[in-house]
Amino acid sequence: MARLEKYTGTQNLPGVRRPGVIADTAVGQATAALGGQIQRTGAQVGQTAELAQRRQLQIDDFQRKKGWLDFEGEFSQKELDAQTNLKPGAVGYTEKMQSQFDTDANAFIESLPESARAQAEVDVKNLRNRYANRFRLTEQKESTRYFQEGIAEGSDQLAKNIRANPNTYDEALEQGRSLINESGLPSIEKAAALKSWERMASLAWVETLPATERAQLFGTSRVDAGSLIRAKEGFRTKSYPDTGGHDGKQFSGYRVGYGSDTVTRADGSVERVTKDTIITQADAERDLNRRLGEFQATAAKQVGAEAWQRLPPRAQAALTSITYNYGELPGRIHEAVKSGDLERIAGAVENLKSDNGGVNSKRRQEEANIIRGHAAIPNASPEIHERLNSLSYEDQVKLSDQAQQDLVSVASDRQDAFRLQIATDPLTVDRQQLLDDPILDDGQKASLINGLNAALKSGENVRKAIDWVNTSGRGNPLDSDDRKNADLVYEEAVAAEQDPRTVAEAITSSKGVLPKTYVNDIRNGLRSTSNVQVGAAYERLAALYQVSPQAVRGAENGDELEDAVTKWRFFTDNMGMDAAQAGERFAELNDPEAIKAREALLESQPVKDYLKDVDASDIEGMFQSWGSVLFGTWVPGVAPPPDLGASEEGRAVAVSEYKQLFRESLGEVGGDLDAAQELAFTRMSRNWGVSEFSLHGSGKVLKYPVEKLYAPIGEDGHKYIRDQVDAVLEAEKIDAKRFYLVGNEYTLNDRRAKRAPRLTVQYVDQDGVLQQLPHAFIADVETALAEEEARKDADFEVNGALYLQERVDGLARKALGDSTRPSEMGGTPFQQMQRATDEFNQLEEAGQ
Repeated sequence: MARLEKYTGTQNLPGVRRPGVIADTAVGQATAALGGQIQRTGAQVGQTAELAQRRQLQIDDFQRKKGWLDFEGEFSQKELDAQTNLKPGAVGYTEKMQSQFDTDANAFIESLPESARAQAEVDVKNLRNRYANRFRLTEQKESTRYFQEGIAEGSDQLAKNIRANPNTYDEALEQGRSLINESGLPSIEKAAALKSWERMASLAWVETLPATERAQLFGTSRVDAGSLIRAKEGFRTKSYPDTGGHDGKQFSGYRVGYGSDTVTRADGSVERVTKDTIITQADAERDLNRRLGEFQATAAKQVGAEAWQRLPPRAQAALTSITYNYGELPGRIHEAVKSGDLERIAGAVENLKSDNGGVNSKRRQEEANIIRGHAAIPNASPEIHERLNSLSYEDQVKLSDQAQQDLVSVASDRQDAFRLQIATDPLTVDRQQLLDDPILDDGQKASLINGLNAALKSGENVRKAIDWVNTSGRGNPLDSDDRKNADLVYEEAVAAEQDPRTVAEAITSSKGVLPKTYVNDIRNGLRSTSNVQVGAAYERLAALYQVSPQAVRGAENGDELEDAVTKWRFFTDNMGMDAAQAGERFAELNDPEAIKAREALLESQPVKDYLKDVDASDIEGMFQSWGSVLFGTWVPGVAPPPDLGASEEGRAVAVSEYKQLFRESLGEVGGDLDAAQELAFTRMSRNWGVSEFSLHGSGKVLKYPVEKLYAPIGEDGHKYIRDQVDAVLEAEKIDAKRFYLVGNEYTLNDRRAKRAPRLTVQYVDQDGVLQQLPHAFIADVETALAEEEARKDADFEVNGALYLQERVDGLARKALGDSTRPSEMGGTPFQQMQRATDEFNQLEEAGQ
């Protein structure tokens, strides 16, 4: 066999590999070739397997990607189909779609080769998170849309109801609020929806008003700098010294016209005001118009023309008024004005209230309110203010403009209607109504007034009202004619510059009827956040109640007024506050933040525990502490305290009413539980009490006993009712051992409607059987009052000289001046009545 030798000549050379085998023979060469072929074949086999594996992975991955596209496309279609068939509010949409996603995703993953599943699971997890957020967002948007559309539809219907019947406003307003509050909207969107609904309700109600009433409500809503300055400065034809400085008492020069230190004459010349300057109103108007342009230019220059032009007209008007008052725009408010933030500007203006000793504090507040867009609505009661407080300044301006347009279109028809009324029934035409009519122009008013004066022979209605007040005997606070007479007398007296309080108390004392204008002024004061205003309002109301409780109860909103008197007396009598302290407390209670604090207080645990535990026995126990004061028919220690209610139902009603009164009282006494109990009990006693006319005897405390429905008269209290029932039974030829008065289905409605309440007469006949009259009984209060007046007159005839001498001696002792009785002073009975009221007040102050 041939020997194969290895070639080693290049074995150790650098960069030269050692060859496997080097054959130098033919056999060797063949063998080497065969080995190389075998090696190449093995490598190719390995490469083929690796390539096959890579290709399979590519196929698997491609299958995953293609399947992924199919999965996403199919699921997107399912998502679209689900969105087109959503349940109302998309309830359960998120859970349903997540479940569908999981099902489809699992099917997709299982359809893939094993090698592609791991990546698919990662992709599915990421996609699921994105879809979950999308599902939730879709459900949230659909839920919001559902509730918003439902609220919009409901609001539209409620607004239609208000337009059809404005008396449904309060009910519709609460229904709209309830619809929004019970919706699933987020709290922020609920607040926006509530604000929008309240505005819509107010606008719907305003639309139902005649053009005249709309003009009266919104007639002064439009604000311009000139009218604002005229209203605040007032006009004076003769010069006067002005004051200023940190305390508002430093002499700062002479002013005239609309508070100006210059005069612009007809020839255009401008003069400085001196102590001897006298001008006409035309001079003042020229000066004001000239200075308005100057001061607006001054303000714009101080804050920049661009910032000034961005402000709405109402803000420019208020800031011009301030500039006019100061001579320039105070530097302290420049940055706020430049910001353009109206709330910030208004706050900066409020910070000027203490300047010059606070002499212009009220003016600064009004200017701040104008900047905010809170235009005051004149000639409106507190209820109307509350009803329209959701309207913006822009709303009120638009309503004012629309009302004026409507007035122009109906002025001619209205003038013809007045002419017909004057021609057919002139006594029903009110001269002041013509003068104040916002529809008629001056020429139309002059024509109508001349016709009315000729028909009525000048002021017949006023003379009748004065005759009414000068006639002996009391009026009826529930009678519309008596109310009108009281209003006319009050307005005439105040127009003659007599003191409003003195006039109102004199009318109330003499006739037992409250002037409505005076009462509205008090009611607005009761809601003030100024301690001075609110304290004065409560004091004036308490004085009226002292003069005639019946007149206060019989006035419009009498329950509200009597409750206010109850609170005032509680704070000043029971809690020992003086008038100033009580005024401060009520002003604090009217503050919106204090109202929120009271609501939070009611949610505190001690209050919840008390309300949960209080029962009828607790209220009965209160009679042992306060009953002898409020219920004169029961004396502690002599008889057991009366039971609460005539039945379990009555006891439950009493407890429920007490709890409600306690809630109202708690915040008003600053969270003092003991004081709240006493105030709630005092309020409750206005409608609950024992009765000598009750079928249950005087040992039961009932709601609306006769003594709470009818006022006592004279020293005999309610004896007039007993006498009148006796007279009814006698007229019916009924011989009764005793009788009772009980309420019926009409009693409560009569009381709410300010009518004399109807009662049922039950009696025990001679056989001891309880019977009942077939018709209702109504006490004749007017006759009883007339009889009491006659009794007083008769007593005065006998003892008048003694009474007069006693009063004269009292005045002399107190050194209060003239000791003459009002009846000896001369003048009309109305003037004597006013003097008597003054004398009474003097004696009260002196402790007589």
